[in-house]
Amino acid sequence: PAQALGRRAMALGLDTLDLARFHEQALIPLMLSTNSRRARTRMARRAGTFFAEAITPIEKTHRTAQEANASLNQMIQRLNRRSTELTASNRRLQREIAQRKSVEEFLRKSEQRYSQLLAQSQRMQEQLRLLSRQLLVAQEEERKRISRELHDQIAQTLTGINVRLASLKTEATLGTEG
Repeated sequence: PAQALGRRAMALGLDTLDLARFHEQALIPLMLSTNSRRARTRMARRAGTFFAEAITPIEKTHRTAQEANASLNQMIQRLNRRSTELTASNRRLQREIAQRKSVEEFLRKSEQRYSQLLAQSQRMQEQLRLLSRQLLVAQEEERKRISRELHDQIAQTLTGINVRLASLKTEATLGTEG
């Protein structure tokens, strides 16, 4: 009956001190009403045994709770260490992410710059091709002009020589006749 009483007290949320007060409040009037010293001693022993049995479920629960608390505290310490490790790891990852973003931005800008340089190079190559064509056309035109000029000059000189030869021939024939 004492253990059943202890379990009921526990179910009601009472603890060891509450049971001790109830036990004291019930025992004192009984002890005072008994005149025999021997009966009081026997009653005190029985009351002590009853009280010990009544608090047994509470004490077992208390020990279990203490063990659970110790285990819980160990878990909390492990969780705190793990949280600290995760926080440090998180910081490292954030720094790495920032560094990678910086590198990505540098690469993006570099790619844009090289694209601009490539486009500029292609424009310059096209201009070079155009200038080369213009140079070839100008050289060809110059050759034609020189060729015409040489042709005209040589033709004129040859015509002049022919006219002179004809005139010399005419003079020679007239000079031989006269």
